[in-house]
Amino acid sequence: MRVSKITIVNDVETKNFGIGIKEPFEIDAAPDGAPINYRELNSMIHNAVNKNYKKIVLNNVCGQRFIGAALQGEVEININGVPGNDLGIFMDGPRISVFGNCEDQSGNTMNQGTMIIDGDGGDVIGLSSRGGKIYIKGDVGYRVGIHMKEYKNHFPILILFLHL
Repeated sequence: MRVSKITIVNDVETKNFGIGIKEPFEIDAAPDGAPINYRELNSMIHNAVNKNYKKIVLNNVCGQRFIGAALQGEVEININGVPGNDLGIFMDGPRISVFGNCEDQSGNTMNQGTMIIDGDGGDVIGLSSRGGKIYIKGDVGYRVGIHMKEYKNHFPILILFLHL
């Protein structure tokens, strides 16, 4: 894990005179090959966001659930590995990029944001999403997009790039 030198101005961490830390905050989700518990991983992600990191890189992800749960604002999460169920659940604004496949229910009840899966998606992708965009490069499972619905001035978008 790499931590940048930071400065606090008016209770907001800054770097290079800009709001938010531009350097990525990197987390190894399976140090020495042993996956850390999903609760611990999500706590680390939320702590990084609370410290005003704008980009988080997760390496060696292997099935940890609820990554990006209830995150808000302009945060970018890059995932190397396979995230578990409910990726981006209740998400409201961030951008999540997965460099690999993902498991079931990605984008569950998502309000806003973008999710890009550079691989296959599981079942029930976009379940009850009310906004945001989900792009999937590969195949998906069953019941994809079920209960997606427009909410106020938001409407969900789900695009699949199927290989025929």
